[in-house]
This record gives sequence, structure tokens and C-alpha cells, in this order.
Amino acid sequence: MIMQTHTEEISLISLANNSDRAFTEIYNNYFPRIYNYVHYRVSDFHAAEDLVSQVFEKLFSRFKYYQSEKASFSTWLFTIARNTIIDYYRSQTRTHSTSLEITEELIDSEPDPCDVVAFNETQQKLLKALSSLTQRECDIIALKFWSGLSNRDIARLTGISESNTGVILFRAMRRLRIILESQGLNIYG
Repeated sequence: MIMQTHTEEISLISLANNSDRAFTEIYNNYFPRIYNYVHYRVSDFHAAEDLVSQVFEKLFSRFKYYQSEKASFSTWLFTIARNTIIDYYRSQTRTHSTSLEITEELIDSEPDPCDVVAFNETQQKLLKALSSLTQRECDIIALKFWSGLSNRDIARLTGISESNTGVILFRAMRRLRIILESQGLNIYG
């Protein structure tokens, strides 16, 4: 991923209204981060692909509304992604608890069954621990670790202060560690 300076990014954004190449460059730069964030939040590979497509469709149709003086481009884009996810859950008829879906894409074609069992057990413990967090805590963790946003960008996106973002993140991670350790999972080993 090639990251531009703020000035280069603004220039690229202004070109994207009339240039497929500029939009493609923006897409290539942001797709991995947006996809990771959306996939973490919806826990479904196919739904994540659809939602990421919707995010970039909305982005393409709303370029003319972006105002660099109000927020960084990444904050604006993640706001679109976040709102798309909120709309997705509102449209669902079932209730949803935030979790990660177990992805079964093992590189080795014949993994050791003991390793698979241990991995699945660890992931289930993590899922259970994550489900004990609030929606806001899960959202901040997703933005930080799955999307690679800074605390400052997360603060702008969520409307809370940067220091409060750090405190929420710290407390949520501490609670996760305590829960995982109580389940017998040594996170340092």
C-alpha cells in the first residue's frame, strides 16, 4: 500500500471525480484496511465483500461532498464504512453479537489435527471474550487493530476524545486479557 502525503491525497481525491486511474489508486490504497475492518465487524466473508463494494460505491458517488478541512480522508472513508455496517445490521432481522467468524483458510493442505483443534479452541475463547465487550469497545478494537487507524483518527470517527479512545482501548484490552487468562489461555506464551 502506497500512502501519499496529505497534499498528494487531496490532489488525488479531487482528480478521482473525473479519473478512473485516480479512483483506482485510492481504492488500492484503502481496500485492505476497509476490508479488514468490515470483515471483522460482520464476521461473514460474503457479507463483508458485499459491504466493502457498497462502501466504495458510496465513496465514488460522494467524492464531491468530501471536505478536507472537516476530516482527513481516511476518517471520512471509515465513517462511510461504519455507517454502511450500521445500516447492514439494521436491515437484519436477527440479533447479532459482535464476533469473528472462524476462517478456515489453512495454508497447509493437511494441517496437524492437534494444531487445528488448538487453533479453533483459542479462537472460540477469543470470540467468547470479545462478545463480553460493549459495541463501542469492539468498534474501537476493530478500527485500531484490524484497520490500523491511529487513536486520533478513531477519535474523529467515533466523536470521542483521543485520550478517551486510548483509555477505552486500554481497558478493553486489559479486560480481554483477564478473561482469556481466566479461561486458561496464556497470551504471552
